[in-house]
Amino acid sequence: MSTSDIYGFAHEDIDAARRAIESALSLHLEEHLEGDFPGCYYRLEIPSGPCVQIRRNSGPFIRWIGNPSNRWHPDYGLLVYVHGPAQESIAQQLRRVPGLAFLEKKETM
Repeated sequence: MSTSDIYGFAHEDIDAARRAIESALSLHLEEHLEGDFPGCYYRLEIPSGPCVQIRRNSGPFIRWIGNPSNRWHPDYGLLVYVHGPAQESIAQQLRRVPGLAFLEKKETM
C-alpha cells in the first residue's frame, strides 16, 4: 500500500499556489483540464519520483466525487497532493512554502 501526503492553502488562488510550489521545487507544473469539468489543475510527474498535484477544494470536480459541503479539509481552498516514490525529498522542500500546511498522510491503493 502506498501513501499520499496532502497539504493545503487557505486561499483559492491556484496560480499563486503554483508559482510558490514551482519556486520551492525549482520545477514547472503543467496545466491540465479537469476532464469534462470546467477549470484546471496543475500536475508534475517526476521521472522515478513522486507526482505533485494542485487542485481546487471546491467546484464541479469536488461535487462530482462527493458532497461539496463535506470537503476533506474545509478550511483550505486548494489541496496539494504528493504521491509516489521519494515523497520525503519533496516534503522537505514544501515545508518552506509560505501559507502551505501539511494536513495528513493518507493510504492510497
